[in-house]
Amino acid sequence: MTALRRKTTIRGAPMKPLDLNVMCDICGKSRAHGSHQKCSKKRQAATAELRARENSDE
Repeated sequence: MTALRRKTTIRGAPMKPLDLNVMCDICGKSRAHGSHQKCSKKRQAATAELRARENSDE
């Protein structure tokens, strides 16, 4: 069955594996189990705050 799978290519070269974290950086639990909506909202708020600081410095 693995012989039938297509390998994803970008510009003719095989694609590298994605560099994604398995563990949530907010709650420390596996991202594959449970909902991480609260963690996502915290992460978005932190990023928005960081961007606001960067824009105010300019």
